[in-house]
Amino acid sequence: MVAALETRSDCGRCAALCCIAYPSDDMPGFAARKAAGEPCPKLASDGRCTIYESRAEEGFAGCIRYECFGAGQHVVQTLFEGRDWRGDPSLLRPMVETFLAMRPVSDLAYLVEKALGAAPNADVVEDLLNVKGELQHIAQSRQSLADSARIARCEQALRRIYASLDPATLGRA
Repeated sequence: MVAALETRSDCGRCAALCCIAYPSDDMPGFAARKAAGEPCPKLASDGRCTIYESRAEEGFAGCIRYECFGAGQHVVQTLFEGRDWRGDPSLLRPMVETFLAMRPVSDLAYLVEKALGAAPNADVVEDLLNVKGELQHIAQSRQSLADSARIARCEQALRRIYASLDPATLGRA
């Protein structure tokens, strides 16, 4: 069975992958300087943020604004079957790599959902559902996430669909 893609983050079902995956050197909204793949210095050993309630005041407003569109929980819950680096540190690198590969797929899935709310007719809905189905298949394994050509084809198809949509309708979707 193909797992559906969620298009909103659920941090409680993730493993703080965004707090590890990205660098924060000289990035507005991130007060700590860290390299990609390195845990945020505000991340506790259990994977929880030590300043969660005061992120904005502490200079981490970027953490509040960040949205992975469901990539994090998909990686943890589906691709790693609920296991994560907190219980098995050897999973840290493969999980971060998989998260970074999953992000474009999740971004595209979010855009598909947004476009479905603005689709003017059944033909466009069908085209969007085809892209959505392909993205769901890509997201089912770490190997298929590595197929950048396949992901690029989904992006190209979605660009063509978006070009046909009324921007005013899309903005309300």
